[in-house]
Amino acid sequence: MNADNDTRTTPGSVTRRDFLRTSTAAVVAGTVASQLAPAVYAQGDDVIRVGLVGCGGRGTGAAAQALTADPNTQLVAMADAFADRLEGSLNGLKGTEVADRVLVDDAHKFVGMDAYQSVIDSDVDVVLLCTPPGFRPMHLRACVDAGKHVFAEKPVATDAPGVRSVLESAEAAKAKNLTILSGLCWRYETGMQETIRRIQDGQIGRVIAVESTRFGSGVGKGVVREPGWSGMYYQVRNWYYYAWLSGDFNVEQFVHELDKIAWMLGEYPSSCLCSGGRQSRTGPEYGHIYDHFAAVYDFPSGVKYFASTRHQPGDGKHFDFAMGTDGNCDLMGYAITGKNPWSLGQGITQMHQLEQNALFAALRKGEIINDGEFMAKSTLMGIMARMSAYTGKTLTWDEALNSQENLLPADLSLDADVPEPPVAVPGITQFR
Repeated sequence: MNADNDTRTTPGSVTRRDFLRTSTAAVVAGTVASQLAPAVYAQGDDVIRVGLVGCGGRGTGAAAQALTADPNTQLVAMADAFADRLEGSLNGLKGTEVADRVLVDDAHKFVGMDAYQSVIDSDVDVVLLCTPPGFRPMHLRACVDAGKHVFAEKPVATDAPGVRSVLESAEAAKAKNLTILSGLCWRYETGMQETIRRIQDGQIGRVIAVESTRFGSGVGKGVVREPGWSGMYYQVRNWYYYAWLSGDFNVEQFVHELDKIAWMLGEYPSSCLCSGGRQSRTGPEYGHIYDHFAAVYDFPSGVKYFASTRHQPGDGKHFDFAMGTDGNCDLMGYAITGKNPWSLGQGITQMHQLEQNALFAALRKGEIINDGEFMAKSTLMGIMARMSAYTGKTLTWDEALNSQENLLPADLSLDADVPEPPVAVPGITQFR
């Protein structure tokens, strides 16, 4: 919504399934850790059993991509709060090219707010966590406690206590040699990897300032509440428009831009001042979140980062632009101008597929990927901007990380009487 294993084996003394369950390789520093007898696992002759938690569009896509990534994967268990969402996802997957490996029987279709635990308790090797992000810290902790490898869709929390929980789970996963692969898929996009490598190699000189702009019309009309729906039932149905579930849209969507820039700079901001508000999405079906944000982040190195996003009618625009002492870089265009001109000359690859390819290829080779730290800290960048916009306060990184504001309702049952949260007003809404 954690125990070390120092056992050593020789090639042939452990099956690949044993590795998937216990991952006895010793983890070293870095995203990809040391190898364990790759000759034993690389042939891919054992089935990797996959469970899906969260059967919306992104969850359905992640499941199809996981099955595409490795020919010996099977989807064997699914969970969602709502039966119709699960059945819709399952029917959609049965219409894809990987339908022959969608093997979810009635006994492994789990519905309800605690259905995630039933998937974890099934005989699965990898769990895909694709619910609304407010549940991610709780679900990730349960997976790590159970010794499961995880794909965690972005973002991974909606408040600072959730971020701290994810950081703890990431450390526990390292101790257990478990993979946590992030849904921050630009990290796996080959053109972006090359572009950022060139910036980090100094091809635009010292980075002075960065701008990200992502203007769009939004993700669709909110759900209208029907008679008889509890507050919890309605809010989970309409999850995008509630900060405890989505983090607000600058966390749920704009986290991609925030992560790219933190990755490029190799650091996280020291402070943030953000403005925002709600002008065009004002009806009750839009919950209480904002429809525009404009943040200025200051980084320890002196870089200023100007980050703006909106969900309003008007002209669309989506770019990341880095300005340096020797040139500039259009990150989304994979192009550098100035002293060291360069252009990749290719479009964006299928990065959602590439991240799943990386996950399953690593497991076959006995490697561990742990994206836990950056996925938590990049999520916090969005949360600190939201808290700054809601309160009107400049926030430091430490203030944001140590915030005590816990957005998760105490009662998570679907019939819980969860009230409608108020729209935040700077100067009135307090930082906690």
